[in-house]
Amino acid sequence: MIRGEALAQILRWREAAVGLGAVAVGLWWAVGSYGVMRWVGIVIAIGGAAILREAVVRLRRPRDGGGAGMVNVTERQITYLSGTGGGAVSADTLAQVAIHRSGTGAPVWHLADTQGRRIAVPADAEGAGALFDALAALPRFDEGAAVEALKDPAPGARVLWTGAPDRLS
Repeated sequence: MIRGEALAQILRWREAAVGLGAVAVGLWWAVGSYGVMRWVGIVIAIGGAAILREAVVRLRRPRDGGGAGMVNVTERQITYLSGTGGGAVSADTLAQVAIHRSGTGAPVWHLADTQGRRIAVPADAEGAGALFDALAALPRFDEGAAVEALKDPAPGARVLWTGAPDRLS
């Protein structure tokens, strides 16, 4: 029997564990084998390193859940639903992505598209982590800057991405 909190932490780190295991096995084969197995080990170690890198990027993201509402990303359509409202924008027509933080409140994603639709998504809404994957396809979107903006306790707004002028027309 494993406590729920411990199981949640184990599951959170599983991708990193798989990547680290693949790197270890790959390096073991690369160093201790000859011929084809050495090259197989090198390939496995490189693949494991890629998995480990992506896992570390995902682990840096703030955890979602517990906040108001729910986020759903389906085929580049970002939908936010809550008891007080919500809305939807397409990642293909986004004009601006910003993170706002009030003095004491949690950070809020602000997404605006070229048709004038705007949605405000609390960063702790259920499924808000999917926003990172949806926004990663935007040209010049910096996920590291988004993570830093979400962790920064200072109040104010930080614009993370603005669409290119040719994209906005």
